[in-house]
Amino acid sequence: MKKWLKRIGIVFSIIFAALGIYIFLEEIDKSVIKTYARNEELTTVKPNWQGTPVDEKNRFVNHEFPFLPRASEVLRWQLSSNPQKLEKQNDKERLQVLDPTEFLQNEKDGIIWLGHASFFIRLDGKNILIDPVFGKPSFIKKYVDFPSPVEKIKRLDYVLISHDHRDHCDENTIKEIAKKFPEARFYGGLRMDELFKTWFPNESQGAGWFQQFKLPDEKVKITFLPVRHWCRRGLSDTNHRLWGGFIVQGAGKTIYFGGDSGFGSHYKETAEIFPEIDYFLIGIGAFKPRWFMEANHNSPEDAMKAFVDSKAKTLVPMHYGTFDLSDESPSEPLRLLKEEMQKNNLSNKLKPMNINESITF
Repeated sequence: MKKWLKRIGIVFSIIFAALGIYIFLEEIDKSVIKTYARNEELTTVKPNWQGTPVDEKNRFVNHEFPFLPRASEVLRWQLSSNPQKLEKQNDKERLQVLDPTEFLQNEKDGIIWLGHASFFIRLDGKNILIDPVFGKPSFIKKYVDFPSPVEKIKRLDYVLISHDHRDHCDENTIKEIAKKFPEARFYGGLRMDELFKTWFPNESQGAGWFQQFKLPDEKVKITFLPVRHWCRRGLSDTNHRLWGGFIVQGAGKTIYFGGDSGFGSHYKETAEIFPEIDYFLIGIGAFKPRWFMEANHNSPEDAMKAFVDSKAKTLVPMHYGTFDLSDESPSEPLRLLKEEMQKNNLSNKLKPMNINESITF
């Protein structure tokens, strides 16, 4: 018995020592811009743009707010108490789940929210799916259960993935989509195409910030844009793949999809290049605690400010009420956003949606 206890003690000592070394190396690690990257086969839409910043370890860098995630901060968050714990437990308000069948199987142009950051957009007959995460993804607790809509999608042209985090890039969902729609093309940031190629044979492209994807026809245009975030799927691939947002244009409409982002000047930069944004799809949830989330997720107030900076016509909130990812209660993000929009006389520009609710053009 004593031998087993000694062995267990040795194992735990090794684990804690390794964790300590890992945290120490993270704390002294810095990300300093050394060079710039782009896909030389794609068009860059921002004049005089050098390319996406890259550091000395070949990691991508936010051009305005360089950021590296720290395990020590994750531990601090997870080990601290949530001041809204009871409020969160008592919040029984949930998003309504509608039936997506009619929209997914007709041919009308429009947008349908499929929960969290997942959208299906149809423009000029082209079917576009963004950040699909369906079913029950691993390690993610859901507030609302609803069936995958994949079987109801008749045709799919383009799949856009904003970044590699698992609540936006679910391996099982993506493999299911690629298998059902072998003609669908997958687009994301630089080196995301390398990940795609390990999962499926479909055509894929990776773009740098402010680059326009090369599509088979000109019915729609899709441009990759900077946001304030980061990437990682394992322990050793921090910021190896590029994160971002999208502008989708077609049939006389311009749609902005913000992925995950903290607040920054990139919203004004987007408005300078795309001054006529019709729909501004932006995250409002997973924003607490602010000391931990501020660098990577907009608060509802930040989302309102980003909308103003973008000069868009309609704000469609997302990234709330579907998955349990942070300290705030599930209904808080939308409630606070409504209050902010009302204070700034912008309520008529807000279009909150239930899951599987659609907007047709």
